[in-house]
Amino acid sequence: MKKSTVLFLTFMLCTVFSHATYSSGERLKKNAHNASVHTITLPRLNIEINVPLAEVAYLPDMEDRYLDLDEDSGSEGLIPADDLYAIWDNLKVNPYRIPSDSVLVNDSVSLDLAGFTYPLAKHYRVTSEFGQRRYRFHHGIDLKVYKGDSILNVMDGMVRIAKRIGAYGNLVVIRHSNGLESFYGHLSKILVKQDQTVKAGDLIGLGGSTGRSTGAHLHFELRYLGQCVNPRDLVDFDSLCVKNDTVLLTQKNFDYRKSAVSSATSSGRIWTVRKGDSLSVIAKRTGTSVGNLCYLNGITTKTVIRPGRKLIY
Repeated sequence: MKKSTVLFLTFMLCTVFSHATYSSGERLKKNAHNASVHTITLPRLNIEINVPLAEVAYLPDMEDRYLDLDEDSGSEGLIPADDLYAIWDNLKVNPYRIPSDSVLVNDSVSLDLAGFTYPLAKHYRVTSEFGQRRYRFHHGIDLKVYKGDSILNVMDGMVRIAKRIGAYGNLVVIRHSNGLESFYGHLSKILVKQDQTVKAGDLIGLGGSTGRSTGAHLHFELRYLGQCVNPRDLVDFDSLCVKNDTVLLTQKNFDYRKSAVSSATSSGRIWTVRKGDSLSVIAKRTGTSVGNLCYLNGITTKTVIRPGRKLIY
């Protein structure tokens, strides 16, 4: 790492934490050559930084933390399943970019679901299933709620996202230690903070109809490595509990895209790209969305589509 970068990091640490009230504990070591200097190690950057005691009295515990969590968040411990994901992103719904057809191609994973809590304090009914809708794929299960109903966290974990995001409306995403992430969409109010540690059964929000929604309901998703799993593969929505305390996930759990493509092609929903076409133009003409076009055809919004190419919609 360049000396200028190290000096910049040192300056920033001194500025940001000069008034902090954290206790450094045994992890902050006195420099053997200068008793007025503390040395901290940033393992992810593979560097050590000497911070003069005259400039900063206390520093947060940074050696054993993968990120510096907000002190008011109630967070404790490391990020769940960090060794599996190696990324913690509070902005994007799916920052992992792993294709659905290659999540577990040569492997399977056993998930511990012990301690699962149903996401609703009171269950009414399932109003929409996981799977292909007319013009888009529905990546979760919709559960009837009324505005203000309690929405509960299903398993111990940490809040990755807690804000309004597009069609989801007010959304909470929680990562769990077994590698799953649970999604709770269309909330009328969010009651947790990003980076907050939560337990199974904790109140995380209130039911509502924010985002793309025609009535109050909870959009509930389960994802593994960013790709959706049909919640019915894991949860019995009649008994309101998991099917088994341990469930084996295989690639078959992520092959739902194949059936969606098969359904589209069998119904003749094929568009031949013409000169001047763009994904947004095609989506408007076919009554679908750009996201669904990308999903069904295995492309991204940056893919160049040339005249003559056939797209499923």
